[in-house]
Amino acid sequence: MSSRRRARAVLALAGLTVCLSVSARADVSTSGLLTAEYLYNTDEEASVSEARLELDLWVGDFTIGAVYRAYQLSDPGYNPAGVEIPLAEIKHRYAEYDSGDLLLRGGNFFVTFGRGLTLRSYEEVELEYDTVLDGLLGEYRAGPVTVTALAGTATDDEAGTGYVEHAIRGGRASARPLDWLGVAASAVERITTQKDEDVDIPDELARDEDVVLGGELDLWLGRVTFGGEYAGRNGENPVTGGDEVQGHATYASATLDLDWVTLFGEVKDYDDFDHYVVNPPTCVRDHLWTLMNRATYVVNLNDERGFLVEGTAPVAGAYVTGGASEARRHSGDLAHWEIFGQYEQTFGEGIMVSAAGSWSREYLFSGATSSGKFTEHTIAAGDVEFPVGDSQLVELSLEGQRIEDTTGDVYDEYLGAAAWYPSHRTTITAVVEKTTHDVGPDEPDVWLMVDWKQLLADDLEVTLSVGTQRGGKKCTGGVCYIEPEFEGARMRLTKYF
Repeated sequence: MSSRRRARAVLALAGLTVCLSVSARADVSTSGLLTAEYLYNTDEEASVSEARLELDLWVGDFTIGAVYRAYQLSDPGYNPAGVEIPLAEIKHRYAEYDSGDLLLRGGNFFVTFGRGLTLRSYEEVELEYDTVLDGLLGEYRAGPVTVTALAGTATDDEAGTGYVEHAIRGGRASARPLDWLGVAASAVERITTQKDEDVDIPDELARDEDVVLGGELDLWLGRVTFGGEYAGRNGENPVTGGDEVQGHATYASATLDLDWVTLFGEVKDYDDFDHYVVNPPTCVRDHLWTLMNRATYVVNLNDERGFLVEGTAPVAGAYVTGGASEARRHSGDLAHWEIFGQYEQTFGEGIMVSAAGSWSREYLFSGATSSGKFTEHTIAAGDVEFPVGDSQLVELSLEGQRIEDTTGDVYDEYLGAAAWYPSHRTTITAVVEKTTHDVGPDEPDVWLMVDWKQLLADDLEVTLSVGTQRGGKKCTGGVCYIEPEFEGARMRLTKYF
């Protein structure tokens, strides 16, 4: 265990001791989540075991929380997570006091200022993405005013003994002086230092810092709502003492809610704003369909402007949604566009039908200049859900797409899924995928995975998966991860308590 992780464990135990001694006579309650997973890849002849325990203990106004994780590889060369993970660690731990008006927290915490332009730290477990802060967080609420202050660090591990430490200090004040008006302001100082446990790197080579100032405005005007945020970034390079990093981020959204249609739009302008603890809105639709989600565009926070518009309307008993998005570099070069639509309707006794389609292009850049080449996705999808008997349910879905890649190759991909719900406790699903892409004689072009999910008790669920699963891009909230291909069996246990 490294010195950093050992210090975290000591702090967790110290916080627990203080909390229990102060509130020894108060009511005590607990809650938690345990997930355990085992997978065996028959193609690699290797296995992975993983367990994650999230536990919270309430003692009056105090809370102690911790996340413990264990990760075991049968072969160090096979690592589906794609990151270096300790065999066992206290991943997160914290102690918190919350009286209603005052919140004080020490240890690990997640926080978002506004819409994430100045600061957002969060965890996405499935994508192995975690920008948790470690330090102190305080928040005071007085009527319509909320003031937040924090100081903490976030660590971005690299290969070997190297890592990047981000020291964050900041504050935010928000108020809602009128029912229809909300305002906020924030300031964040960020110091980024390249470190190595075995090598001493001089500060003038390893350290960068900047200050971000932001303002927010929200309006609720009957059928119209508006939200806007602006943040400016000014960085100082300690080598020259000059202002070397200057950037800005602007985001605005508006909704018009009429009786016959709801219209929504958002715009973005991001310039030299990429940072480890920044995650602003993408202005790109986050699709629920598998193939559309794989084609999700990743925003360039250092050079991008664009928009998203969409509308939803009831039409002859159905709900129809349609819209478009676009992203460009500040030079005017087109980076991405998409047109999409979706239809949903319920017929008779619980028959639900939906269909969707999208057409998008993502352009290839060489540095800051577009090459004129693009990857084009034309996707169609449909789903039908219908009851069988008194208590059973069946769902069938089919997705297909035609891809033209940057080399000019054109090929098709298909995904079909069937789900059977014999009871509210049991789900059986089969997913099959096929591609016409020439992937080589030794690579599969068809994948089939069968899942059985059983609710053994109200708080205990087990899932067993057998078959082959295609790898590829998996995205959520603007963060993407390349999932490896899998062949074999996987079992997952989830317990709530």
